[in-house]
Amino acid sequence: MTIAEASSRVLNAGSDLVELLRLAQGAVRRMQEEVHGEALEDVDRIALELARLRRSVEALRPNVERFVVESESASVAEVERTPTAERRRRADRRRGGARPQS
Repeated sequence: MTIAEASSRVLNAGSDLVELLRLAQGAVRRMQEEVHGEALEDVDRIALELARLRRSVEALRPNVERFVVESESASVAEVERTPTAERRRRADRRRGGARPQS
């Protein structure tokens, strides 16, 4: 898996998590409209916890984006430091073959 693929997966996972929490909050709101008594107390606790989780995920987003940028930058820096012949040998090993000698 390339750095770009991993970065995309991380960002997509974060977006999926935000969306799932948004959907869960909507479901809890609907439940709050329909139940009462002890059940409503439970649903209210769940609503508070979901709100807290969603804020935590939103706060995590900039850190994840920074992580992705730093990972991609480190990868580019590594490629720039690696001599061209060495990069070719590594690529050949990943493909499972050797380059023919000229």
